[in-house]
Amino acid sequence: MKVYILGSGAGIPIIGHFNESVLVEEKGCSYLFDAGEPCAATLHTNVLLKFYGLKTIKNLPLINIYSIKCIFISHSDVDHISGLPMLLQVMHLWQKRGDSFRFQPDNSIRLYLPPEIVDIFHNLLHISKRFTLRYNLHINPIKEGCIYSDNLVKVLAIRNSHVKDGNSFSFILMSRDKRIAYSGDLGNESEIAHLVNEYVDLLIVECAHFSPERLCEALRRLERNIGMVIVTHIHESLYGREKDLERMFSERLNCKAIVAKDCLKLEL
Repeated sequence: MKVYILGSGAGIPIIGHFNESVLVEEKGCSYLFDAGEPCAATLHTNVLLKFYGLKTIKNLPLINIYSIKCIFISHSDVDHISGLPMLLQVMHLWQKRGDSFRFQPDNSIRLYLPPEIVDIFHNLLHISKRFTLRYNLHINPIKEGCIYSDNLVKVLAIRNSHVKDGNSFSFILMSRDKRIAYSGDLGNESEIAHLVNEYVDLLIVECAHFSPERLCEALRRLERNIGMVIVTHIHESLYGREKDLERMFSERLNCKAIVAKDCLKLEL
């Protein structure tokens, strides 16, 4: 199983810390969690360069966008959803290259959204003239519990308190032998406990809405249930301090912790 941190920043992005987006790849199938901008360019740059016989960029992923089976949006804050319309358009336009550029087996992809924005997103697609796509887009409202399963993975949604007047979710992805928890944005660090009440091989957790010290203390109490931590979606005041933060986590925790920058790749 491979994990790509496509965007690792919070509400104010910079180069190296673009907006939140995480992709998990399992046996040729991919699952995208959040779609902050510019996830379409991050995902597709090397595909396009390779297609036209140009040199690919070393630190960018080479991922077939049509391997993505599902997109899960944790909540409607702009830094988690702003790249989604562009990504859907790229998936639409790139299909002009021929029948081999399609989602398998039936050229469809599933999009899971907080329920209050499903109709709004339908209207956005209509306004942007993307209501007639070259593929089938199935838009589903997120509910707590198991929201998706196929022969490789199962995805659970867990409500959190980040959004006060709407819905906000964390997710757990389970394969046959791995378990990954993705926090999205949280109301407070105590909600991490809901994600690791069972052992997780990897916890991908935000650090924009509480301090690194508070996060570290919460992780220390839970570390027996955590194999590895990726700290992402970091507050802009932490940009440039990644190595210092990693040292702090390594001194206080018994599990390995990585403070993410964009295009971090990890194999489990």
